[in-house]
Amino acid sequence: MKKTMFLVFSGAIVIFSVICICSAPIINKVLNESLEWGYLNCQRESDIYKNTKDTTTLTGDAKDQLLKPLKKSLNLCNRKKAMYGLEYSSLIIDINLAFICLILGLFHYCDIGKPFEKVTGIIGLATGIIQFVLTLVYVCYSGYIFTNDVPEDSNYFKANSEGIVATWDATKSKYKCNFYDKDDEDALYAKYSDLGKKIYNYNKDIYQAADTDKVKKCIYNYDSNEYKNFADDCNGGEGYVEGDSGEKYSICDDLYVKYSSSFSNKYVYDRWVTTIIFACFIIACDIGLAIFGFFLFKSDGSGL
Repeated sequence: MKKTMFLVFSGAIVIFSVICICSAPIINKVLNESLEWGYLNCQRESDIYKNTKDTTTLTGDAKDQLLKPLKKSLNLCNRKKAMYGLEYSSLIIDINLAFICLILGLFHYCDIGKPFEKVTGIIGLATGIIQFVLTLVYVCYSGYIFTNDVPEDSNYFKANSEGIVATWDATKSKYKCNFYDKDDEDALYAKYSDLGKKIYNYNKDIYQAADTDKVKKCIYNYDSNEYKNFADDCNGGEGYVEGDSGEKYSICDDLYVKYSSSFSNKYVYDRWVTTIIFACFIIACDIGLAIFGFFLFKSDGSGL
């Protein structure tokens, strides 16, 4: 039983690692900006933060407001660089160590490896622990970036299922930004975890609706040559944006986000989610491999 389960868990890790490597967003360059993550100069970000902190004459809240974006930029740089390294190291180490355990497991399953059964048990135990720690840290970094960070090249703003980003407030005669957060300037942007939603990918019903006057004339700055930064306007207006003085927004109860005509965002979302899910499977199998590696080490050679 111990030999069988040792073989099963090591084989499962190999399979799940192959799936993760084939879907991983960094390894497969799914993200446009991911090529730069491994070469980010976080020391520069750190120096800017420390120098500003040491030289500024501001105090109290004013100092905190000055340092907050610099600290945020430094933390983001460190997370991305760490994820880049962890994705390569954890998944490659997973598949290599698990493959060694798989070969050893086959020897023992076929009863030709009894002389080194305890050594195999130690290798399985160590492999399970090492892979568990590396993969867990990778999943934590990857999951945090996926759910909390904003794509660098994204012009997609946080919207409801209909694509609405702001609603008319008659009391102020302005549009209220529905997802404004005074403590988070990125709250108005769609996160990586939002990119799988229909409003950020081609959908027949949504795309047809976008061609109607109700939506087409109410997309924020639709007529502008460049897509004006809705988030900057909302943050600058403390959660409110102005409508045009002319007739442009005269029929608009709501303002809409730009719709996508491709599935590229869904592709990024699916690949990333797949990697996180199967990495979690690897973590579970690592526990099993370590346990049965320990049992194999303590084995008396009976094979039970």
